[in-house]
Amino acid sequence: MINDLKHKLYMGFCGIMMRIPPLLSDKGAKKGEKGAKANADSLSKEERRAHHFIVMKMAVVKYPITTDLIAGELQMPKDQVHQIVNKLENLKTFIYRSDGKGINWAYPLSLENTGFLMTASSGEQFFAA
Repeated sequence: MINDLKHKLYMGFCGIMMRIPPLLSDKGAKKGEKGAKANADSLSKEERRAHHFIVMKMAVVKYPITTDLIAGELQMPKDQVHQIVNKLENLKTFIYRSDGKGINWAYPLSLENTGFLMTASSGEQFFAA
């Protein structure tokens, strides 16, 4: 299959949308991809397990995931879960807590209305992060 979509990146400045030249947008995309890969490679088995749990649980329950819920369902010590969640959030790639307590954004989904509603093959609906 040939993908003939034209990817264009725009940036708002003083109420005007300006197109970013492909040379710069491609360079930025490659840098972002490299950083995301480095972040993913830095995760331990337990950190990946916690992140996957958060994403899967959010898709089903539709409310912010707390560290207590993670600790209870994964049978992990609360201190360890707090460290994992803090690391995932500090990497600025995997999760976000808008209120500092419950996780309401976990790549690739969000509990907030982002305008991009997705449906999983199992039927769950969620917003893309």
